[in-house]
Amino acid sequence: MQEIKGNTAYRRALKGRILDAALKAFIERGVKAVRMDDVAQSLSISKRTLYEIYKDKEELLYQSILKFDQDSKRSMAAFVQQAPSVMDIIIEAYKRRVLRTGSVNPLFYEDIQKYPIVSEYLENEREYARQQFFTFMQRGVQEGFFREDVDYKLIGQLYAAVNSYIMNQHLLKQYTIQQLFANMLLVPLRGFCTPKGLQVIEHSALTGNAQ
Repeated sequence: MQEIKGNTAYRRALKGRILDAALKAFIERGVKAVRMDDVAQSLSISKRTLYEIYKDKEELLYQSILKFDQDSKRSMAAFVQQAPSVMDIIIEAYKRRVLRTGSVNPLFYEDIQKYPIVSEYLENEREYARQQFFTFMQRGVQEGFFREDVDYKLIGQLYAAVNSYIMNQHLLKQYTIQQLFANMLLVPLRGFCTPKGLQVIEHSALTGNAQ
């Protein structure tokens, strides 16, 4: 086991490696099942070294989720800059979300609700997502892809309520992430679309995902 001291380049690099390894373990096994010892051993460092960097599992969980989200936002922002239309953005965002959550153990989503710092962060992220949803839907209306007669702020609130219901009723144990996303997001998306928007949906790789 290698010990480290000070704010060295190795230590800075190690922080990122720890977060990546921790998140991988959390999403594969659930948070409760992963011990700090497990993370330290997977990286061949001592538990003491791990605790010098992250004081407890909640901080490790929070920082690992934060790093992943920041990396994802940077990548998506780069895509948005060159996307020709809002439909391209929405379809890409949907694909990425399904891809990154398809291999997540349902226990992960249940476990993270038990950590106050993480729960507060996720609630803030949900509010950010609702604002982004409204912005993109309004852009879609302007570009002629979405109907003008829909209250998209209300739709955002309804999505939030459905998300809470999914967690409270443990639907992740009954359905796959793909099934939930397709029926909760993709089916209503068709209802928001104008004929122009529907044409894009029907010619995208999303067609047939809602089963």
